[in-house]
Amino acid sequence: MRSYWESDQFKTNDFSIIGAGILGLFTAYELSIKYPKARIAIYERDAFAAGATTKNAGFACFGSLTEIASDKKRWGDDISLEIVRKRWQGIERIQSILGHKIDYENLGGYELILDDESNVEELEGINHFLHPIFNQNVFRFQTEKIKEFGFGSRVKKMIYNSLEGQIHSGKLILAMHKLLHNNNVQISTNSELTDFCQGESVSFSINGKQELKTKKLIFCTNAFPPEDIKSIKPGRGQVLITRPIPNLKLKGCFHFHEGYYYFRNVDNRILFGGGRQLDFEGETDTRFLLNNTIQADLIEKLTTIILPNQTIEIDSQWSGIMAFSEDKLPLIQRLSDNVIYAMNCNGMGVSLSPITAKEIVDIV
Repeated sequence: MRSYWESDQFKTNDFSIIGAGILGLFTAYELSIKYPKARIAIYERDAFAAGATTKNAGFACFGSLTEIASDKKRWGDDISLEIVRKRWQGIERIQSILGHKIDYENLGGYELILDDESNVEELEGINHFLHPIFNQNVFRFQTEKIKEFGFGSRVKKMIYNSLEGQIHSGKLILAMHKLLHNNNVQISTNSELTDFCQGESVSFSINGKQELKTKKLIFCTNAFPPEDIKSIKPGRGQVLITRPIPNLKLKGCFHFHEGYYYFRNVDNRILFGGGRQLDFEGETDTRFLLNNTIQADLIEKLTTIILPNQTIEIDSQWSGIMAFSEDKLPLIQRLSDNVIYAMNCNGMGVSLSPITAKEIVDIV
């Protein structure tokens, strides 16, 4: 039984978005700009965001040198350049929309080259490859900072990129909530879609009991797609954070091993994640579990490569679920005229979401 007020204001939407992670939030924002009179609602099954948005490392990056070089070999020049272009456009847009509200800091990025990795003669070639996007040389050696940062002896070279930044992922969610509230977008948390039926409009159920209707239903659920989508692979990411470290020298975003490992400073702590390549198959799990093998590997690398000869205490450990498409580019797929599924991929949701959201709105 529904009251008049509920039926009048909550039963029918113009656009209903499933998922209140960064992609769902930016999609709602772009819709509210293009259709300011539309009734737009977001439904999120968790308290704030169930996927990776509030479980990531808070990087605003577009790829390390060795990752881009690896992508060129695997995907070719055109796809690899498009991947970087979209990521960079997204970083510029997130700065223009949210800026200081998400603690955006442009502290630069560093890639550690370890003794068991190939040489980096590609630097000049990758700079030339990226010139159409950035109109400058992106990467340069800054090996002299290895000693200043106090890295272990396995670090032989270091590459610097002045364009990388970092954000506070929790503040990003809160800033987007405030922005969407001002744009009259309704956000319902602890609200899980349990069923939907396609027709001239879309009927759907929330928590098995709320029967609602919408003109357009948009899934922004990344690694948790509708059953119709078979091409998406989930990828779990393992993360840990230390307790505060006195006189911490590291500031910026850091990567090694083609971006499979990443760490940064936050509140005088080190946040460190990655290692998925150690157990690709095991990390396709969509449960938010710790992988003890990978977490042990992170701790070993933390204490031998990043902060050797220091007493380090781990404050907490967690995992987040990412989604991966076949070519590392975002995927937007129509399930019908009125139902769309969209995803970002490869752990670059912060960078890709603002651009993918605009593409979703163009398709809608």
